[in-house]
Amino acid sequence: MTANDYPSLWGFGTTKTFKIPVEHLDFKYIEKCSDVKHLEKILCVLRSGEEGYYPELTEFCEKRLKGLAPESRALRKDKPAATAASFTAEEWEKIDGDIKSWVSEIKKDENKMHFHETETSPAMEDHLPPVRGSNSRVHVSKEKYSNSRLPKKKIPRDYAEWDKFDVEKECSKIDEDYKEKTIVNNKSHLSKIETRIDTAGLTEKEKTFLATHEKEKGNEAFNSGDYEEAVMYYTRSISVLPTVAAYNNRAQAELKLQNWNSAFRDCEKVLELEPGNLKALLRRATTYKHQNKLQEAIEDLNKVLNVEPDNELAKKTLSEVERDLKNSEPTSRAQTKGKRMVIQEIENSEDECGKDSGRAQEDGSGDKRICAFICFYAGWGLEQQIPDKEDWSLALIILLGPIWGFIVITRSFYCFHNEASFGYYTV
Repeated sequence: MTANDYPSLWGFGTTKTFKIPVEHLDFKYIEKCSDVKHLEKILCVLRSGEEGYYPELTEFCEKRLKGLAPESRALRKDKPAATAASFTAEEWEKIDGDIKSWVSEIKKDENKMHFHETETSPAMEDHLPPVRGSNSRVHVSKEKYSNSRLPKKKIPRDYAEWDKFDVEKECSKIDEDYKEKTIVNNKSHLSKIETRIDTAGLTEKEKTFLATHEKEKGNEAFNSGDYEEAVMYYTRSISVLPTVAAYNNRAQAELKLQNWNSAFRDCEKVLELEPGNLKALLRRATTYKHQNKLQEAIEDLNKVLNVEPDNELAKKTLSEVERDLKNSEPTSRAQTKGKRMVIQEIENSEDECGKDSGRAQEDGSGDKRICAFICFYAGWGLEQQIPDKEDWSLALIILLGPIWGFIVITRSFYCFHNEASFGYYTV
């Protein structure tokens, strides 16, 4: 008979544990029930006492369960810890003797070790040879051996010393020691990793599985901050099967290590395999930025923003590159500041004014020399940025400008009136 043969009555309800119908907690039901698991649950409920304590019913359930499944775990009972009363007199004497003999042996070993330490100095002194030229031996003091031991760390004892104790400094020392050990261990670990994997005899499916496995190792190392180890595993993945994801991930790890050239080469490989890859364009723009190739970086970032206008990283990088580009423009302007103007003379080949025109040209050439001198000296004073010369050159231009203009107009009117050509000047 199983538990399903006795449906629960609506008025009785069920137990809190295992939801067993209350009517199953009965001698007749337990006697007819053959479901071992259900009997184990009933026994657990009876032992817990949540429905009351029934020692006879509990014992009857244990006997019934023992008849069906003698090795059932529900029949196991916790035994209390053994005491002296749990053993016979002979057994307890044997146990007590073994414990006492063990304690005596430990004490003997401790005494031997202490005696050996105290006798080390005289023993070494006996074996030392005498000093050359004398019969005396070298005296070895105990202080030398006591000083050879490592000094104990000074630990504050009273409250005043604890106030002076710098906890953050001690924690930083521990962190530095831990970092040094991890760096050394990591370097020794990286030296054992081979960057290439022999794929001879492997099928395409096996290569794909192996490359993916190595790439996942690189991802784990990257997430934990071990970028050098990540580069090693990505290289192993590429040696098995070159993929866009492996090249892209290795480029990102190289950027973290500030290996701009290696990251640039990986981005180029990605763009060869998959032109227009946004991650590769964004990472190549980062390498351009750090290599001071700002125009190329702007081009890559614009390509990314054309496809993804809401890419926050691309926007941020573009603003930084444009700011760097604006900061570099004043330097280029400063290099071009202070250029001297070229004076070019254009003359007519025909001479129709005869002597008068010749005089005018001679006078004009003299006037041209004066103008050239004034312009040259004024430009030189501005270029050198000397306050005294700058003020003097500006004053000279203001004073002589009207005079020079009057001379040019007079000469021009004179030559035009005599139907003569004259030379003019362009700057």
